[in-house]
Amino acid sequence: MDYILLSKMRFFGHTGCFDKEKQDGQYFYVTVKMGVEEIKGAETDNLEDTIDYSVIYDICKETVEGSSCNLIEYLAGGIAERILAADKRILSVSVTVSKPNAPIDGEFDTMAVTVNRQQKHQVYLSLGSNIGDKRENLKMAVNLIESNSEIFEVEVSNVYETEPWGYADQDAFYNICLSLKTSLTPDELLQFTQSIEMSMHRVKTIVNGPRNIDVDILLYDEVKVNKPYLVIPHPRMYERAFVLAPLSELIEIKVTVPSDQGIKKIGKL
Repeated sequence: MDYILLSKMRFFGHTGCFDKEKQDGQYFYVTVKMGVEEIKGAETDNLEDTIDYSVIYDICKETVEGSSCNLIEYLAGGIAERILAADKRILSVSVTVSKPNAPIDGEFDTMAVTVNRQQKHQVYLSLGSNIGDKRENLKMAVNLIESNSEIFEVEVSNVYETEPWGYADQDAFYNICLSLKTSLTPDELLQFTQSIEMSMHRVKTIVNGPRNIDVDILLYDEVKVNKPYLVIPHPRMYERAFVLAPLSELIEIKVTVPSDQGIKKIGKL
């Protein structure tokens, strides 16, 4: 992770709980620390390969000067959310808002609050099982996914019973798709899904062969990843009815689900 820091920017605003603060206003100091997966500009020296500092500065200025909220906590949170929305390359942001003239009796340098926020990415996963109690295997995997503190808003499709794909001499599969939000990077998400397979004691025998659990990353925002160990979007998802049928319940797909692959919806988990 690389970081970009904009430190102690000074703006005049009217945030405060008391009428005098809202009427007279005062100066606030804002420090922003942004995490990005890689600052490409460190190698290319091209302006478009880094974050536009002026955009971040303007967000802070407009938010402080345009706000009349009560709490600097709320002010800092608003700045953080606007920064994350401004550039999807920013994976995390830490915003500190300082209030040196807070109306408190006593000696102090400043009163400040720091909020930390992370980008929430839209992700779709495919899960399958054809060994043991297939429904329970899927439930266990979903529970493990939902238990991750960096995964939010999980939605689960219906279960589909599907004929084996690629290797026919095995039991039928139960398949589902998940929609979720996450602050994990693609690599971190892959490590997590692989850890689920390991914790459930998946044993890989042959390609497309029997397995008690299989977890595949289908889509991650509109990001394209092409690495030896990870390709996103999943390169074969549009060929597979067992992916497209449950996925179509969670997202609009402009493709036709293959009709020559045996598949049957059997209800919720």
